[in-house]
Amino acid sequence: MPRSLVVLAVLLLVVSLTYAAPVKNAEFVDRAAANANWPAEWTAAKPDLAFYAAVNDDGAKDSNSLHYTMPAPAVQTAGVVTQTVALVKNTDYVFSAALKSDGLVKPAIRLMGPAGQLAVLASDGSKVWKTFTARFNSGAAETATIEIYGDGARLVHEPISAGFSAVDAVQVYLPNEVPAGVAVAAAFTPPGPNIALGKKYTLQPAPNYGLSADAGDATQLTDGQYTVGYFWAQKTTVGWQNTNPAIITIDLGKIEPIAGLSFDTAAGVAGVSWPSSILVLVSDDGKTWGSAGELISMSTKQGAPASQPYSTYRFATGDMKTHGRWVKLFVDNSPYTFVDEVEVYQGSPDFLQIAYADIVSDPMAIFEAKRVHAGVLWRLRTDLATARNAIAAAEKLPADQKQALLERASRIEQQIGTIPEKYDANFKTILPLNEMHANIYALYAPIHRSNGMTFLNAWQNNRWDMLQPTQGPTTNPSVAPALSVKLMQREYRATTFNLTNANVMPADLTVEVKGLPGGSNPSYLSVRDIPWTDTRERIPIAAALPEAAKQGNLYRINVPSGMVRQIWLEFHPLDVKPGTYRGQVVVTGSKSFGQITMPLTLVVSTVSFPAMPSIHVGGWDYTQGKGQYEAKEAIIPQLIQTLTANYVDTPWASSAVQPAGMTFDPEGKLAKQPTFAGWDEWTAKWPGARQYAVFLSVPDSFAGEKMGTPRFKQMVGDWITAWVEHMATQNLKPEQLVLLLFDEPHGPGGGTDIIREWARAINAVQPGVTLFEDPTYSDPTVIENGFWEDVDVLCPNLPMWLAAPQSFRDFYLAQQKAGRELWFYSCSGPSKLLDPITYHRSQFWHAVAYNAKGSFYWAFGDEAGASSWNAYLQKRAQYSPLYLDDTSVTDAKHMAAIREGAQDFEYFVMLRSRVAELEKKGVKNPLVEQAKKLLVDGPQRVISGVTDKNLAWPEEKDRGTMDEVRLQVLDMLEKLAKL
Repeated sequence: MPRSLVVLAVLLLVVSLTYAAPVKNAEFVDRAAANANWPAEWTAAKPDLAFYAAVNDDGAKDSNSLHYTMPAPAVQTAGVVTQTVALVKNTDYVFSAALKSDGLVKPAIRLMGPAGQLAVLASDGSKVWKTFTARFNSGAAETATIEIYGDGARLVHEPISAGFSAVDAVQVYLPNEVPAGVAVAAAFTPPGPNIALGKKYTLQPAPNYGLSADAGDATQLTDGQYTVGYFWAQKTTVGWQNTNPAIITIDLGKIEPIAGLSFDTAAGVAGVSWPSSILVLVSDDGKTWGSAGELISMSTKQGAPASQPYSTYRFATGDMKTHGRWVKLFVDNSPYTFVDEVEVYQGSPDFLQIAYADIVSDPMAIFEAKRVHAGVLWRLRTDLATARNAIAAAEKLPADQKQALLERASRIEQQIGTIPEKYDANFKTILPLNEMHANIYALYAPIHRSNGMTFLNAWQNNRWDMLQPTQGPTTNPSVAPALSVKLMQREYRATTFNLTNANVMPADLTVEVKGLPGGSNPSYLSVRDIPWTDTRERIPIAAALPEAAKQGNLYRINVPSGMVRQIWLEFHPLDVKPGTYRGQVVVTGSKSFGQITMPLTLVVSTVSFPAMPSIHVGGWDYTQGKGQYEAKEAIIPQLIQTLTANYVDTPWASSAVQPAGMTFDPEGKLAKQPTFAGWDEWTAKWPGARQYAVFLSVPDSFAGEKMGTPRFKQMVGDWITAWVEHMATQNLKPEQLVLLLFDEPHGPGGGTDIIREWARAINAVQPGVTLFEDPTYSDPTVIENGFWEDVDVLCPNLPMWLAAPQSFRDFYLAQQKAGRELWFYSCSGPSKLLDPITYHRSQFWHAVAYNAKGSFYWAFGDEAGASSWNAYLQKRAQYSPLYLDDTSVTDAKHMAAIREGAQDFEYFVMLRSRVAELEKKGVKNPLVEQAKKLLVDGPQRVISGVTDKNLAWPEEKDRGTMDEVRLQVLDMLEKLAKL
């Protein structure tokens, strides 16, 4: 062989060794020698073998693929198939696979390097084969493991569903070797060199996320080194917690022309979401700032990254034409912000002559305005991308219609960037956001019709399930659903139906309920027209429960083209005689929509619900004075009225309502009587409350006197005695005053010394006052048992209760047995994305199961600094189960779940009371024994399906068990009433 050819061969061999070894048996054609159903080269743990099979009947490229089947819902970590591949360090690759779903089970594939995840591909639920790709850089990795998950829910720690999925054509390519026809998102090409490399910057406030915080935070954002591995667990990452905005100011050293910028981050698991907006400001002198745009909007023109599962993403743009020495980023993200690298790209020297288009006098005000516009653009672009995928996956849609719809989608895409950035105080994140958004949703109308729908389709699902804005019926749309409600007299219960519009025009409809006592749309019926609202986390929800508009005696409903609208029928019979009533729900539209009639059965029980349930309900509403959080003075009367209607009997106030203006003599005796203006004003707002709870947040002293002295005890004693004596003039008993001395004691010490000293001083003179504590010790046994004897109520956090070992629960149950009352509270968020069933309503079922006497939630007035009606302005996770703004209070499903939970609790109180009454009379009947069994088995059946892992609303789960058990209890009460 000529020497030149030998050299060439060696060079080719060397070059080939720098590339990744291809995935073996990537299309699952070859079978393992020992198992004809198992793909060669792929491995799995023995228990997982049962869930997978290499099948020769349905593939993306040929007839072969890997099928995953889960016969029943499961929570076990079943199902991962792996193969290890070779990589070359610091090399760009494309990870690719074809995925198929049954619409429920969505497969996912992850590529894991030694230091963590390199890339992930996740199905969007497409029922036809669809190829997914992701670019990545190997960094220091020389090998990586491909992990195939038949159900991608495992990646985000959600319960595994029953169903089917398939995977094919799994491969790792060099970018120039990707086969024709495999679409890969274009790699971002910087418009110029990175002029931020190695430059100094300041961070405001200082990074505070523990796992990533280190001295390197001062240099890591501009060191040119990108994080490899689980992002926020790496010291190469800079992170903030509960900080919004995080402000990054880079000093380029001199005035530079600027063409672009990039921000590298990660999200998709553990409550971490993508930034909502990143406002970019530039300045030549550090004093006068000009707006360079909003990075998220500029970066996501072709679509936003998926919200799940975990992945990294580089928000980047090359569309800037500006200049400056300083570049300032306002990062809008909560509760977590993470970034590992910020790059600034040099532009043309001509950019130095371009005047700032927008001089910013108030950066925070511009930041607020940009947040709303960024949210609108994100929503439009994300929904348009989803619509395009739906069009492509529509198996029954003719090709010419698909093409026409895709062309319409392209025209909309061209218009999105032209929408003005003007949003007044009345702007709400109600979907569709504008006419352009309505046009995006209208793309679904032909898809709906191709699936057999008529122009207007009525259907039903569980009213607590999370809908999708363009969802349609899963059963025959030509069969109208039969609606039914059974309830006690004087209680609240509801049913729902959904209306999907498959017409290209919006549907203006009327709703009439007739055939029931009281005539058309009777007074004990409330019809709620549930709007779609976007959330700060960009997950649309149908949760608010405003009254539907009325025209005469008819309710008016509008359903935009392509969308679904849920209608909530809430019954509250006060004077309806017991019986079974059969009526109709009639939905009427224009000639093209026609009329739909749904049968409605209303059963009013012979059993009556009491005026109030016996369980205490509250939520740190802080309605004293001018209010706190978003419980503002103007809406406090509405808020109290709404909370009272939802059985809230324990309002909360801050320490502002405690006695004021008192003085003490040298011995600590009261020398001047206090005033009670704050207390009187607050209690007057809540005349029917059964308890008045106050969060005191006491220090280690009282009026300047340190704890532990006789004078301290005397002063506290006189203070609380004056308070109790004043309550007596209001006909209030000492036990109606509930005091939280120190919030959530935890950690070493944890405030226990403060609680003990104050509690003993109070109990020495006024033992009737109720002392409440909400400890958050992961192991409460670390605090000596004698401490808890000073407290009347222990209120553990229910999600902690669910996640903790049995010893945690046993501790509180032992305290309960020793005389302390057990209550529960929850304070997770964002509340609007928590499941009304597993998070809100189930807390009352846990109270039934463990004989707890109270159920509380943080916090009825906390809307995260804004309103859920405009979630794009919320500064962090929100917690209120209501929709609050400056002038109104609107019920929501989450609050309705709290009210229904309180009613559920009372069902068991009533059943337990009736059983005790019959046993006292000596009644011997099998029904009594059945009822006693139901008292135990019913709550256990419900709470056994609730874990700390399934509290999120988007998760699919069975939400019907509570009502099934509730109706069993009601049926039993009716039977026992006859004994």
